[in-house]
Amino acid sequence: MKRFFLTSSYLYFNKDDEEITVKDLKQKIKTNKDRKKNIAGTIFLYNPVVTPVGFDSNKFLLEQDFDQFDEYVEIKQENYITTFKQALAPHYEGKLVEIKNLFNLVEENIDASQLLMKFNSDLETYNSTQNTEFDRDIMYFDAQTLVPSGKFVFFCMGGRKKINSKEFPYIDAYARTIYERVIQMGKKKLLLFIKKEKTQPWSEEHLQFASPVQSSNKYKHAIAHSIKKIF
Repeated sequence: MKRFFLTSSYLYFNKDDEEITVKDLKQKIKTNKDRKKNIAGTIFLYNPVVTPVGFDSNKFLLEQDFDQFDEYVEIKQENYITTFKQALAPHYEGKLVEIKNLFNLVEENIDASQLLMKFNSDLETYNSTQNTEFDRDIMYFDAQTLVPSGKFVFFCMGGRKKINSKEFPYIDAYARTIYERVIQMGKKKLLLFIKKEKTQPWSEEHLQFASPVQSSNKYKHAIAHSIKKIF
């Protein structure tokens, strides 16, 4: 079964009557100096659930002759992308926000036990010479050397169903290394998306940071309002 992966993703908050091209985007992230100037912060999600503009979200891209691999393409403003745009645009006009994912696999409901077991096994051997089921370079990143872009880091990558230290210790260690690196750096503003019934210490201990990806309309407005308050 062929799968799609999103290895690099940015949100750009355009100024009034402004549009940028893929070439413009590449210029904004071309060098470390450019990245430092143009990237406001980093958002951590669990995995991307996106569709390129011009393609049907309800069908597999392979069935639609998608062929723009290894290129930056515009994706639809839907789900959490719209939520982020509404919350961040007033504060970061003309800036980029980088979106990183624990796992780069573009697929809904990837928290099935069978897949999580594969991820856990991969991460156990990530720093060894052993083969991993998913390609190291396109599925994961080196959490130990990670340096998030921008001045803030926003964690909203989901809860314990996906990051469970008892069932999947290496997934937990992977996510925890990312979180602890941000803390240790001490130079980034740390933003956490926490469920109302949980405390911050508990959420940090268990790495439970609520996700803005919500299929039900029940919490849609509450999530959008909460993220606006965070920023």
